[in-house]
Amino acid sequence: MKQIILSVVCLLIGIASLALGFIFPSYGTRYGPFGKGTLSVNINHPAYLMPAVYKVYENPEALNGRYYLFKMLINNNGTGLIHDAKVSYQIPGFIDWTDLDTIPVLHPGQNAVVKCYPRFKDDIAEKTTESQETVNIKITYDDNRTLDEAYSFKMEGRNRFVYTDIAQQEALNDTDWCDNEPLLACFVTPDDPIIKYYAQQIQEKLMKGEEAGASQKPELALKFLKELYEATYLSHMVYSSTEDTQLNTGDITSVAQGIRLPREVVTGNTGLCVELSLLYASVLKAAGLHAFICLIPGHAYPVVEVGGQDIAIEATGIGGEGLGGRVDADAALKRGMEELKEFGEKRDQGDTGYTCLDIDALQAAGIVPMELKDDDYLRKKVDDIAATFNTESEAPPQTQQVAQQGDDTSNTSGDSGGAGLAESYDGDISFNYPDGWGRFNHPLPGFPFLLSEITSTDGRSAINVVAVRGASQSSQAIEYIRRVIATAGRRMVYKFASSSNGFDYYEGITAVNGVDWDWLGVFRNNDDGVVGLMVGGAGRTTFQTNAQLYNQILSTAH
Repeated sequence: MKQIILSVVCLLIGIASLALGFIFPSYGTRYGPFGKGTLSVNINHPAYLMPAVYKVYENPEALNGRYYLFKMLINNNGTGLIHDAKVSYQIPGFIDWTDLDTIPVLHPGQNAVVKCYPRFKDDIAEKTTESQETVNIKITYDDNRTLDEAYSFKMEGRNRFVYTDIAQQEALNDTDWCDNEPLLACFVTPDDPIIKYYAQQIQEKLMKGEEAGASQKPELALKFLKELYEATYLSHMVYSSTEDTQLNTGDITSVAQGIRLPREVVTGNTGLCVELSLLYASVLKAAGLHAFICLIPGHAYPVVEVGGQDIAIEATGIGGEGLGGRVDADAALKRGMEELKEFGEKRDQGDTGYTCLDIDALQAAGIVPMELKDDDYLRKKVDDIAATFNTESEAPPQTQQVAQQGDDTSNTSGDSGGAGLAESYDGDISFNYPDGWGRFNHPLPGFPFLLSEITSTDGRSAINVVAVRGASQSSQAIEYIRRVIATAGRRMVYKFASSSNGFDYYEGITAVNGVDWDWLGVFRNNDDGVVGLMVGGAGRTTFQTNAQLYNQILSTAH
């Protein structure tokens, strides 16, 4: 009897389910007879966006699509089907509500991935300040059901470049610390009307109409490279720094550097090594030439390739007041070729701190520059600058080297040096310094490389004695120092000046609590690393006033 009753019940349930399928055709397919789908999402997104690279963000093919606005994992955690899950998003003030993918069906336990590559308007390249923005996401499904999500991120200004988005604990080497370096190609702007106009002025006034790129002759490419250097030299362009800050977002710690656009370097008549390299690459490409940028620890320089020949130039040879002497184009070219030779040797040794950006290849791969508008005011500034190209009476001076201007400043024999250097420092590196200056050993525990700090009585001049254990060359040591102090919110820019008597000479600026300290430094190898001393003053006036004293101190180093 019980078996008969059970059979009847099962038959009735089957008939009822079949009837529901006829009466409500979507019932069985959407929910199943006893359940429905439940939607959940997991959103992965970057902590910041850089307006300068907005065209990379919109391109799923660029760099294997790694630069997205967000990647969302959609799950069906319910017991029934989910139909027509449509994803939309907006960034208020930047992007209106935009539809992404529609997922036709999600079965119970099934998931799907949706990536968003945002299409910003070109005017985002005019955003010069940073801000906190919001991404709103809406998922509609099963006709009238919705799920709303939102998250915030930091929108940088167009002149801010963040060097990595790899978590600090995962960044193991130079490649990881500079993971975003290929994106520097977005700052190479050969189609910028201002850069085109600047390149045209060089062609007409310095090249006398010769077309370097059209002929693809190495001798014309070399001439154009030298005339580009001459253009920056004659306009009295100076080497100067921009602001470096530390970016801390979640588990990411990175240096965020202010980078002037090539048009800003030209019209502002100033630039840092990487900015000068970006300018050179922009002008070289505008002239039809194949440009590269070599990046080494703490420095960058431009290269042009033509006819299978690479030609490099040290763009920072224009120097600047308080940063060492200026050198002519031949000397800058000689130094550039020396750097290129060293670059090849380091790359062959597997040094990951030495990388090269092939601008043509990167831009062909989708790492393209921002769109920039023409500007009559900037064109007028280019006209004013181009007028200096006719200053033929100004002959470039002979190459000058920091701390090596005559017998008084090139002595490294360890004697007393200049007058008044009555005190002596004896250690891994030894030198003399003025009587009355105060000495503090290991003054900053967070900076293990800083052995001693010696300061003047007025506190406006200082000597830092440093040692970087395990470093094999001065460039590694000084770049390590720059990275460490960057984590404390200080910024440092520097450049190599020369080598003599076993010492490498550097010059630079370090910003401490809003004050720029101009300094000169000498470094050399010892048994377990690199040692050196850096001497300078707070502000340009202090540096200029005491430049002879600083050189005297350096001359006693041994």
